[in-house]
Amino acid sequence: MFYRAAVTQPTPPPPGQPVPGHGQPVPGYGQPVPGYGQPVPGYGQPVPGYGQPFGYGQPVLPPNPPRPPGRPIWPWLVGGGVVFLLIICLGGAGLLFALDQSGPAESARAAGDAPVPPPRANRLPATPSAEPEPPRVIAPDVTISGRGNKTAKVRLEPDAAYVATITHDGDSNFMVEALDTSGRPVGLIVNAIGAYSGDRTVGLLERGEPAAFRVRADGSWKIVLRDLTKAPTFTGEASGRKPAVFLVPDAERLGSRITATFSGRDNFVVRGFGEDDRMGLFVNEIGRYKGTAPLPPDTQVIEVEAQGGWTLQAAR
Repeated sequence: MFYRAAVTQPTPPPPGQPVPGHGQPVPGYGQPVPGYGQPVPGYGQPVPGYGQPFGYGQPVLPPNPPRPPGRPIWPWLVGGGVVFLLIICLGGAGLLFALDQSGPAESARAAGDAPVPPPRANRLPATPSAEPEPPRVIAPDVTISGRGNKTAKVRLEPDAAYVATITHDGDSNFMVEALDTSGRPVGLIVNAIGAYSGDRTVGLLERGEPAAFRVRADGSWKIVLRDLTKAPTFTGEASGRKPAVFLVPDAERLGSRITATFSGRDNFVVRGFGEDDRMGLFVNEIGRYKGTAPLPPDTQVIEVEAQGGWTLQAAR
């Protein structure tokens, strides 16, 4: 009710009168729109510069002028090298002249008196020479024995070489190993099976000074160590059926070659020791063997490792 009363209704016209505005033309309706159909200013006109050539055919600006070439550097390098060489040559000539004038004593001082390490002691017996040598101390005999497994300590002469006579009466593996003061292995002396008897070197092949022997055995065994000078002498011929060690007083007189034979089935080794305890293999075979090898003139000791009949013969 409140809504209807608030709305004002228009008053209808009297009968027969036209409604105001009915049927009259709407102002502007049907009239041409100003500017419609007229060409847009600038449309279709050539764009300034469009279609004109760009760069091609236009004059090219001259390039930047080239930089003047600098002075070459190689003459300076060559000159500096020549001057450096001249300085070294002149300095060396001056040093030689000064050393020549100062004498041997000054030359030794110029060299800095570098300490020379002492040579390794030669464990082999001394060979005859023109210069007298101090007398060599003969190591006393050392004997150890036992049954079964055992590690026995020994006190050997420093830098001494020995010939060890070793025996075993067991049936199983027999092994003798040299140990140093810390208990580390430094050399394998014997590795055989069953009964054993033979001579082996001690103090030549080991990597250190033996301080004990570790024995693995199932029977009784004995080791007698004697100074190497007590080994038998090789006179050019030798034979046997077990390991052996020989001194060689003058290998050059015996000949330049050595012939070896072996009739056993196991390993056959013949080795020699020369100056400064250098070791060389003459033979290293398994089973029956016959052959010839060079005999170095400085050979001082020959060691045979074999279980079976063998022979050695030196010849020129």
